[in-house]
Parts: sequence; structure tokens; C-alpha cells
Amino acid sequence: MTVRAGEPDSTFNGDGKRDWTFPEFVSTAPQVVLSLPDGRMLVVANERGVFAGFVIARLTERGQLDVGTGFGENQQGFARISTPGKELSGKFGASLLSNGGVLITVDYSERAPNYESGVVAIQLLPDGRLNDRFGEGGVATFAYGSIPVTFIRALKAARARRNVQQNGGTAIQSSAHSGASGIELSDGKIALTYFGFDQVAQQTKGLVIRLNSDGTYDDTFNKIGSAWVNLTELSPEGDNAARGAAAQADGGLVVYGDFHDDGIFGTYAVRFTKNGVRDDTFKTTIVSSDRLPIFRDIAVRKKDGMIALVGGQDGETMFDGNGVIVVLRADGSPHPLFNNGQPLISKVVPEIGQNWSSCAFGDADESKLIVAGTSGGGFATDEMHAVCARYGLTGELDSMFNGTGWVSFDQTDKLENSLDMHVTAQNKIVICGEYWKDRLSFATGGWIARFIA
Repeated sequence: MTVRAGEPDSTFNGDGKRDWTFPEFVSTAPQVVLSLPDGRMLVVANERGVFAGFVIARLTERGQLDVGTGFGENQQGFARISTPGKELSGKFGASLLSNGGVLITVDYSERAPNYESGVVAIQLLPDGRLNDRFGEGGVATFAYGSIPVTFIRALKAARARRNVQQNGGTAIQSSAHSGASGIELSDGKIALTYFGFDQVAQQTKGLVIRLNSDGTYDDTFNKIGSAWVNLTELSPEGDNAARGAAAQADGGLVVYGDFHDDGIFGTYAVRFTKNGVRDDTFKTTIVSSDRLPIFRDIAVRKKDGMIALVGGQDGETMFDGNGVIVVLRADGSPHPLFNNGQPLISKVVPEIGQNWSSCAFGDADESKLIVAGTSGGGFATDEMHAVCARYGLTGELDSMFNGTGWVSFDQTDKLENSLDMHVTAQNKIVICGEYWKDRLSFATGGWIARFIA
């Protein structure tokens, strides 16, 4: 039987999808899915509400719990990681490490007497245990410090996927990478991005941190181990936050985030050199409008350093959205091949559109750009579902993918949003996300789907 790109992969759980339900442990939904070289998957899943731990599970290529092969206590295929004293919230970020372990980032807060908040970076060994050679027992903590409430409220209002609870209160859920992201660099060091308050400038700014392999600050990066994102393109009063980064071959970091400047929200990408200095030779990318554009993910093509940034913005209303894709050369200049060098702002899903949350270069020669996200705009609707599309590097949808260039994951009697996506070494697209019972509720469960790339 001929299998074509965009079809569900029937070798995964029999029909290409599985609900996130396991009798062995309790968790709500998969937040991040990582593909291992042999086709197995590592999945980071949250607990409901504010929690003091999370679950990481290893699945076989067919989607079953990987029992008896060395992962988790008693080789049970999963591990529950606890962070005593720290309440975790928001979306997890995770990336693979060269030793076969995992780096995980997530926001945290502490109760009285500290009332501290910030981000934690957690390192796990290949068998799921905390790496006690990193930070304190596998956990490195970075406090936000004092952050202007007005800016944080504005970011939440502009960036979060919102819905209304039945009791009339406002519930905020985000499908973006929220505040924290971490990656391992080629020399074994760790790069983190988030934001803090610059006491000297009295501004909220994106912050880029580089750590040694043990979690201590790398003082060869900007001499102190961290650097502020100073967006000189903004007015002196403009604030910004860093959301994620990707490494280039020479050790430089392309950092993306969002900003607020004189009533205008926008999104940006800049570059830092290997020694932690803002690279003025890199052409800064700025996308701004009254439709609240935001970048949510980045990918760098190995063979030539091509950069893809994806996200979304509001459409005609906050209930519909437009996907935003920007493709750059390695030096930050617009790539002339992709959409004639212009940002691609498009509505793939008829009527309500979509916002992209993940991207990756696909095919053996990385000649395709694969993106995934959620239909609609800033608010959940009764038509919310997950969406995946494949583009050629000219910016046109690839009709060889599902006949239309895009495919949806839409289950009966449920709403779905997409949280993470990766392309496997076996040329499969694996996506994970949440189920909502309806637009008036919080997430009640989760799912993983796999398609032929």
C-alpha cells in the first residue's frame, strides 16, 4: 500500500494517534515531545494546575511505554521529577543533550517567606534520574527579580490563549513557549533565554545566559555569563522579553522574543556572538503591528544556516488568526527565495485561520519547512483544533503533502491545541498537545499524533 506525506502513520499505536492516558502514572497532557535517533520518544507531561513536579516518559516507536529497557525507576519507562519548595507553572521547554539526557526548563514560584519567582533548568540523565553534577541536585534556579507588573500583565493579555470559565472568571492558557527556553551548545555549554528587570535602565529586558556544563555561569560569555537584549531599535522606554534561541555553526546565538513599545506590540530576532556581544552585523528582524504578532519557535538549517521563525498574529478579530513565517539568511537578511523576501502572513485554515507554534526543516536535504500550530486566534473557539502544514522554500504550500499542503488533528467532541512538534530521523512528524472539553474549560487531557513527513 502506498503511503503519502501528510497521512497518519499507522505504525504509531495502530492509527497514528494516542490519547495521553497511562494507568502507571497521573498527568494531564504532553507538553513537549522529543524524538530519539532510533525512533523512540521522550515526552514531558505536566500535572494539573500549579504543581511541584512533572512526569517524563519514554515511548517506543509504536507509542507504548518503553518498559524494561533502562528508563525510570525499576525500568518502568517513566520518571516523576519533584522540585520541593518550587511550584511549577506554564509550558515546559525541553531539548536533548549530547550524553543522551534531557534539559528541561519551566517557570517556578515560591511561597512565603521568599515569594520568589523565576525559571528552573533541570538536567536528567539518559535513564531519567536527575543529574547531580548540574546545579543543585540536577536543578539550577534563576530568579526573575523585580518585574514590572504592568508589562507582565500586558504580555499575558497579548500573548495568552484565553477562555472564560463557567463562573465568569478569566482563565489564561498559553500555547506559546512562555518565558523560558534552553539548549545545549556544541561545546557542552548551556544557553538559556528568559527576561528580567534591568535595575540600571529601569526596564524589563530579554536576558541571555550561558552556563558551564555543571550549571555555573560561563564568564567567557559577556564576562559575567549573561547579557541583556538591548533593542536599540525601540524607544528608550521600550520593554522586551527573550523567548528562545537557536545556535549557529560558529557558536553564535539567534535569539527571538517580543516587545512592547509606546502601545505597540511586536516580535524580534537578534544575534549574539560566541563571546556574548550583540552582533551588529546581523540584520535585526522586527515585525510589529496592532495585531499582536509573536514568534514562537525557530529552526536553523544545518547546511547553510538558513533561519526560520514562526508564530502568529490576530486576524480581523481576536477569534481568528494568521500564521506568521519569516525566513532569513544566516546573516539575518530576508531570504529572497522565500515569499520574495517578505514575511509570509497567511490563513491556511479556512475562515478562522491559525497560529503556528513549532517549526522544523524536513526531508533528507532539508528542502521543506514543516510547521504546526492551532486553529483560530487569541481566544479559544468551538472549532479549535491542531494544524500541520508543509511549505516549499519558496513559501508556497506543498500540495504533495495531504493533497492540500496541510492536515488537521480534529477529534469528535473535543477541542485540540498543539504544543510541540518534531520531525524524526525516520521522516515522521510527531505532534503533541492538549484536549479541552469545550472552550469554557481548562485542559482535561492530552494527545500525541504522528504523520508521514
